[in-house]
Amino acid sequence: MNKEETQSQAQNQSQNQNDGNAENQNQTQASTASKLAIKPSSANTTKDVATESKEKPKCFDELKSSKDQYRPVAQAVGDWLDDISIDGLNHLNEQAENIFYRKGVTFTVYSDAKNIERMIPFDIIPRIIAASEWQQIEAGCKQRITALNAFLHDIYHDQAIMKEGIVPDAYVYASGCYEPWMMGIELDKPIYSHISGIDLIRDESGRFCVLEDNLRTPSGVSYMLESRNISETLLSDLFAHTPILGVSDYPQRLKACLASSTSKYDPQIVILTPGRFNSAYYEHAFLAHEMNVPLVHGYDLVVEDSKVYMQGIRGKVQVDIIYRRIDDPYIDPLAFRSDSILGVSGLMSAYRAGNVVVVNAPGTGVADDKSLYPFVPDMIEFYLGEKPLLPNIETFQCRKPDELEYVLSNLDKLVVKETQGSGGYGMLIGPTSTKQEISDYRKRLLDNPAGFIAQPTISLSTNPTAVSDGIAPRHIDLRPFILSHGDGSVDIVPGGLTRVAMVEGSLVVNSSQGGGIKDTWVIDDSNLKSSAKHDANQTAKGDSQANAYHANYYNPAQPLEAGYESFDDAPMILLLSTANHLIWLGRYSERLYCYDNIMKHLIKGDLKKSQLKHLISCLDFEADPEDSSKAITAQMLRDLAQNKIPNVVQSIETNVQEAKGVIGEDAAELYNLIKRLSGAGTYRAATLQLHACNAAMAQEHPTVTCFWQLGRLFERLERAVLLDEDATEISLEFKYWISELPENTRWRELTRLTNQMIKSKQLCDFKLISREFSIILQQGV
Repeated sequence: MNKEETQSQAQNQSQNQNDGNAENQNQTQASTASKLAIKPSSANTTKDVATESKEKPKCFDELKSSKDQYRPVAQAVGDWLDDISIDGLNHLNEQAENIFYRKGVTFTVYSDAKNIERMIPFDIIPRIIAASEWQQIEAGCKQRITALNAFLHDIYHDQAIMKEGIVPDAYVYASGCYEPWMMGIELDKPIYSHISGIDLIRDESGRFCVLEDNLRTPSGVSYMLESRNISETLLSDLFAHTPILGVSDYPQRLKACLASSTSKYDPQIVILTPGRFNSAYYEHAFLAHEMNVPLVHGYDLVVEDSKVYMQGIRGKVQVDIIYRRIDDPYIDPLAFRSDSILGVSGLMSAYRAGNVVVVNAPGTGVADDKSLYPFVPDMIEFYLGEKPLLPNIETFQCRKPDELEYVLSNLDKLVVKETQGSGGYGMLIGPTSTKQEISDYRKRLLDNPAGFIAQPTISLSTNPTAVSDGIAPRHIDLRPFILSHGDGSVDIVPGGLTRVAMVEGSLVVNSSQGGGIKDTWVIDDSNLKSSAKHDANQTAKGDSQANAYHANYYNPAQPLEAGYESFDDAPMILLLSTANHLIWLGRYSERLYCYDNIMKHLIKGDLKKSQLKHLISCLDFEADPEDSSKAITAQMLRDLAQNKIPNVVQSIETNVQEAKGVIGEDAAELYNLIKRLSGAGTYRAATLQLHACNAAMAQEHPTVTCFWQLGRLFERLERAVLLDEDATEISLEFKYWISELPENTRWRELTRLTNQMIKSKQLCDFKLISREFSIILQQGV
């Protein structure tokens, strides 16, 4: 398989593997409408729709009470809304969009033929939850995830709940996520789902209900954190005077949770990503950066003697915990899909031997299978001896004849889902479906009743949302993020991901179908009248936030090697593959400068024909050297504008994305602007922006800067040799950066080859050092 075929297969697998479970905010793009039947409005009802809703359903208003007054906990936000104009709100939303744009907070819709990156819509009006209400949510989520983890341990060991007949064994074994080889494996800490997301909705009475559980690789936490950053930035006055519970320490909580999954002291943690083609890749890089842990691909890891190692520039480093964002089928081609190039060959042998922890555990997905969702209340009673604190939504199991009969008689009123489905695909939304669609679905249901469940219509709660012509209610849901520690304790940050349906009357909160996000404010309502005490607390909070910001101003996060007593003594972990991308980032940056300089000379017309022919010969321009100077100039300008410069800019973007785990946020934002400028066709502006990027890269960790500088000098050396220019000064600078490489025997050979190249000034010696460098780096790919 050649390089292009490998990259294409990796892209397809990265897109197809499900990062984020059945309702991944980024990848699967499942809509809440696929979970809840939508009551159609007059605007979207056609004559062929099976059932029409004559009355507008009642919805719980998150901000106002039944008396049309702001709830006490939301009074400050209500006063702010009363004072601000719609233009002011829209301006704030535009600023938020610009922040997301600058940071590159995007997602990709795979159903879109062009796979275009989209900016997720954000609404500045927050969703308010009282801390007293949050305590109920928190207790319910802790109870639920504790029972689900007990269930997972049970089905892979004693299977007591199945022997008691509470959960039919046929349901468990029929799940596509059940992994028989997990039977009897004793985990160091018996937790299967360390990171979970429970999707909640609020019904007409204001009661929180569980829509579904996400226990495999739930995503969206980066949106929660980025939304909070926007609130703190754009609503600083309102935020500073409101007792909002914090979520910014989630990355530290997550790292502590991951570390608790093993008994090993100071374990080495990595995040395993399917790659930049996965639409949740921004979150993978974001969390790796925030936790100071390496972001690795499958090719960065190797299994030897049933132990997992990552291949860094200083040698192999053993990995203790893998926070995987890859689905089970792609984890290990020797254990699962043999065609997977995203995972690590032999990973499961190391896992079985107890030498590495995989979070979340393989086989975890069986606990969020839709056919087992109705049994979670029974699990809570069986394992905990408690009544569920958060109720399920009524669910009909089509494998049961009496419930199947009811579903078939009410298809126009229900939403029907595949038990193994995800992403909102393969579903029937009865109230908005045509008679033909219902008829076709009926046949599918009758062919395989056990493969479907059904649920009734529930109207989601609403929250005021800024729209083009004012403020209007829009439907929302909520995903709290739950961390289950190895000691059995459960940790939940006070907030979560609130998704909002931006279209009037729609229950579709998913981003791929126009849905957006809001910040979720959990507000302390215990002392609403004690404003003086509260103001003092908020001032202290603001000061601590400011101090934390300034403390990190010159301290960009970098992945560090675990096991060192002092944080400052721990060396940075730079993967060989990432070092390779840094070199190519430097090379393509210099190439863009070169092309820009050639373009300026071509436009000025100050190049002789012999010089034009020399450039065509050495730099492979698409031009006929036998044409006139004017024709050659036109051909070269066209080649630069249409091919060479766009390709180089794309290559810069590719290598920036691949090196995101080690590049600081500031540098990443600056590079992101290059992509935006070039996308608008302003290549000259993109080249000028590169100066700012270079300044930022020079301030990165010395190891990062070293490989990036080597790439720049590689490019300049090669060009000098090809164009027969004096390369003495460049060679000496190159030698300096070679001397900055790690003190590792495999790098020492480069010093000898560099000295040889400086003396000979021959192309053959440049090729020798280039080849040796490539061999060393490719050991990690």
